[in-house]
Amino acid sequence: MPDFLSGILFNKNMKKYILVYLSFASLVTNVLSAQIVSGKVWYNVSMEDFYKDGVKDGRASPELDRMFRMTADAANNIQLELLFNQEQSIFQHQKGLSISDYEELDELVKMLTSDGTYYTDIKDGTQLLQTFYEGREYNIESEIEKQDWTLTKEKKQIGKFLCYKAILDKSNTGLNEDTIAWYAPEIPVSFGPVDFVGSLPGLILELKLPIATYTASKVELNPKKEVIINWPTDIETMTEEEYKSEGDKVKAQLDGGW
Repeated sequence: MPDFLSGILFNKNMKKYILVYLSFASLVTNVLSAQIVSGKVWYNVSMEDFYKDGVKDGRASPELDRMFRMTADAANNIQLELLFNQEQSIFQHQKGLSISDYEELDELVKMLTSDGTYYTDIKDGTQLLQTFYEGREYNIESEIEKQDWTLTKEKKQIGKFLCYKAILDKSNTGLNEDTIAWYAPEIPVSFGPVDFVGSLPGLILELKLPIATYTASKVELNPKKEVIINWPTDIETMTEEEYKSEGDKVKAQLDGGW
């Protein structure tokens, strides 16, 4: 057989094998993804950008510089956890974790990195934030807001998962910078840190906000112990508008010296 004919047949066979391989790999990925029914993710936190922004103009006093530095350093000891099943999730600080030698600093950093405990129900399209303000517990219920992410082809590895970059324009959030998320399509659940849920085709393994960056340090899928989300019951809830109104009242009382 002429060499050029052998080359043509070889190329055709190689293309056939490649197509079969890609189809098989895609099938395996889809099967594995379909089998993910629950999980637990641990996120580390960095507030280095918060520190840099706080002192970038060079006018920060030594005391203010020290405060920003202590806050960013304390954040390095923070760990937050996300528990999820196919319908619900809970995102919160790891309980009992001491992050510095100063209780006030602990509370400040925890407040800056999460307003409280977030419960999410994807099926019902609702989210509940359980938080404390001026010594009182508030349970704020809201609908999951559709977030207009721009999906890109940029990708990077986080742990053993291939993640893709998504951008949420600052005009959609009211923040002073765009929000950046890296999500893993092979973990097909729309959960992530704080209230960034319900809009991306995969679990968020890294989230960059102006004040902090959350990066998954460990992911445990389908743990042996069933993941059950104990959604708070028998509680008094309020809307975001009612919570804001309550905060305005407290602020007015403080401003009036009450």
